[in-house]
Amino acid sequence: MHLDESRRLFVRLLTQHERRVYGYILRLVPVWSDADEVLQETNVRLWEEFDRFEPGTDFAAWAIRVAHYQVLTWRKRRSRSRIVFSDEAIQAIADESASPIAEIDSRQAALEECLKKLTPRNRDLILRCYADGSTIRGVAGQLGRSADAVYKSVQRIRVTLHNCVAQRLLTEGNS
Repeated sequence: MHLDESRRLFVRLLTQHERRVYGYILRLVPVWSDADEVLQETNVRLWEEFDRFEPGTDFAAWAIRVAHYQVLTWRKRRSRSRIVFSDEAIQAIADESASPIAEIDSRQAALEECLKKLTPRNRDLILRCYADGSTIRGVAGQLGRSADAVYKSVQRIRVTLHNCVAQRLLTEGNS
């Protein structure tokens, strides 16, 4: 494969699967800034090892396996931290996180459809509250509402979304 084609393929696959890889890392590395660091290291390692990836195979599974080893490397460097999970705990979380990617895709698609069903006001509120770096207090200030009122609205919307996603998945499972 030509170098330019290889680069384009890598960027396309990485872009397509980066959220899944990041989600996997976040399950194992609880602090977002640390997870960001592990994701960057994972992306570098993926690029370094891309010539070993076999086109047509499951890029996400390969990337998640690389991320797993990057998490272990990060853990060794951070072992002096106050909170350290045992290797068994990390492996148990990793095993649990290795759920079929199709299930994650189904949940993501269901959530996207359920978000579309929200009123524009509720959709705007939930998107504001889950934007990077936002806080309930900050969103409340932007909207001229109390933090308690925003929190209660978000909780109500989350229940609505949860029920909608559960119903969509149940309906898909019975089709």
